[in-house]
Amino acid sequence: MAVSFDETNFDIYGSVRCEQVTYISSLIGHDKLVFNVKSTSTYGVGKLDVAFIFDVSGSMNSYNRLAQLKTAASAAIDELLPDSRERDGTVRLAIASYNHSLNAGPYINQVTDTITLSADGSNSTALDRYNTYNTRRMIDQASGKRFFYYQNGTCNYNCGYASNWSWNAARRFFDQTSLSNSCVHERTGTNAFTDAAPGSGSWIGAGNPRWNFYDSANDKYNGWQNVENQGATGYGVGAYEGRHGTCMPSGPVPLTEDKDALKAHVNSLVAEGGTAGHLGIAWGWYLVSPEWAGIWPEASAPLPYRQPQTSKAVILMTDGEFNIEHPTASKSSFRQSMDLCDAMKSSDRRIQIYTVGFQVPSGVTRTGDGRTILEYCATSPDHAFNADNGEELIEVYRSIARSISDLRLKE
Repeated sequence: MAVSFDETNFDIYGSVRCEQVTYISSLIGHDKLVFNVKSTSTYGVGKLDVAFIFDVSGSMNSYNRLAQLKTAASAAIDELLPDSRERDGTVRLAIASYNHSLNAGPYINQVTDTITLSADGSNSTALDRYNTYNTRRMIDQASGKRFFYYQNGTCNYNCGYASNWSWNAARRFFDQTSLSNSCVHERTGTNAFTDAAPGSGSWIGAGNPRWNFYDSANDKYNGWQNVENQGATGYGVGAYEGRHGTCMPSGPVPLTEDKDALKAHVNSLVAEGGTAGHLGIAWGWYLVSPEWAGIWPEASAPLPYRQPQTSKAVILMTDGEFNIEHPTASKSSFRQSMDLCDAMKSSDRRIQIYTVGFQVPSGVTRTGDGRTILEYCATSPDHAFNADNGEELIEVYRSIARSISDLRLKE
């Protein structure tokens, strides 16, 4: 009998050589039958870091999807953190939710860069600064407040005509609007598709409304007041697009074993807007990445990647198409998602990616070999799940929870 342990994959290999005495075959000189039995198992994981990623785009309001997701997610939390389990820190869960943007919550100052700017000397100076600093938190030097740029119109005569307005760059403080000051978008550059900690060359993009400086005079005529009257989410109307300055009201939940807090967060989710799935994937990764240990509270610091008897998993959920990316991005949300999943699944990280499609339409974008983004991102075909109704969704999440926490026989 022999037993060995693979320290790379945490697999246990067992083999035994057996001999069976024979009677009939002994008449022809074979008095025993020799055979080998072997088995491979993944060692029961002692510690788990798991991140849930929830799609809370506007389509989740259709057909009662959001309510059904809340029920299913709560069932998964119950499975992973049963009341009978000792709260010893061995199982910790995290949550990130996304729509067209993502809320960094209280971590906004730690993950984004900032720049303090004196008064603009001219419109051209303001435009240059907008183009240079629009992915940072821009702070007005005189007031110390965070602001964004927009186009301010002054009517010279007969305000019914766009041509009779003159335009100047203006600043609007976040605290003067209903915009959130903790929204973020994807980062660009060398570390766009890595889990590098935020810092020089790796800052997350701060969510500022997009100034429509180059739009037509008619759009500018609509001006700030028109957008303000419509609300901050007036897309493509007036002096700016509010989309990149709006996000869900709550930020991520770092790793915790506080079951009540996790469930309360799930039950607080609301849905609206588009679907920037790559943001959810990125932040799900950040929540379990040891590279981000300095960002999260000490008790929520992710464990090292290759620590023995430790497993990490990310559970990505969506109900449709990944269809929104920031204007500064060089790739679509779909392509960014592919790159992020490729990096997360690399052998040195050993993160298991489970995917959940909830009533996903058949016409979504596919990879060159015909896979949906959920099929592409999943660690294996067995890690990709689909649900057509609420009951199936509950069973999917419970099945994933059991898969994460149980001893898995391989052979």
